[in-house]
Amino acid sequence: MRHDNSVRRPSLANSKINTDKTASLSIGDSLRKAKTNLIFSRLLLGILVILAVTVVFVAVYMGYAAPIWEYLTEVVS
Repeated sequence: MRHDNSVRRPSLANSKINTDKTASLSIGDSLRKAKTNLIFSRLLLGILVILAVTVVFVAVYMGYAAPIWEYLTEVVS
């Protein structure tokens, strides 16, 4: 009986386990990671577009865009 508090493991049990997340990912893992990054980037881009449209709409509605519009029409004419 063992009394040295060590855990007995079969010799092949941990032969292919890597603790490093970036070390040799399988094709499926790479695709899942790319899909997650794609979803995140599309959501972030969508939020930024909605925010930009909202800022432009509020600026026009509140009258902050009028001086900019007048300046641009003077420069063009």
